[in-house]
Amino acid sequence: MPCYPTIGWLTRWFTRRAATGILPAPLRLAPLLLATLILPGRAARAQTAVPSRAADSASVIGVAVRMLAAISARDTAAARPLLVPGALFVAIADPAGGTGGASLTTDTDFYRTLPQGTERYLERMWSPTVILHGSLAEVHTPYDFYRDGVFSHCGTDVFTLVRQRGTWMIAALSYTRQRTGCAPSTLGPPA
Repeated sequence: MPCYPTIGWLTRWFTRRAATGILPAPLRLAPLLLATLILPGRAARAQTAVPSRAADSASVIGVAVRMLAAISARDTAAARPLLVPGALFVAIADPAGGTGGASLTTDTDFYRTLPQGTERYLERMWSPTVILHGSLAEVHTPYDFYRDGVFSHCGTDVFTLVRQRGTWMIAALSYTRQRTGCAPSTLGPPA
């Protein structure tokens, strides 16, 4: 990053020169002129800075939370902007027993099947762990799922996200699905 003199240093330099008669009196306004030239450039660089890890972590968790809210509401319009075109859903049944296989669902099938049915869904997550590497992120989180207020299953959600044009989007949602053996929810029973 280039090194620029501070406005304070420039002000002191010009003030000393003006006081000793080296600079004519009209140049005493030079520090203000320089400030108007230098500060906008610094502000622009600050605005284009790469988001912090904390901001990225909060963003990817926010996308995961909005996705679960869209699933709970059976709202494809809310889910669509969160997913990369061609996103995959990978469900793994009975992960502890090792007997269940993985079932794959495309985003197209997800959009078609989500609004079908009349059951009320509620999917909740807690204690997410975020792994960031540039424009790639993963969110690992335990979850539970309820249908019409009755416990259905639980497991671990793994959201794989990519940053495209400054926006985090889900490329894949992989999850285990089991009825027992899950971490207890820190959220308590659903309201």
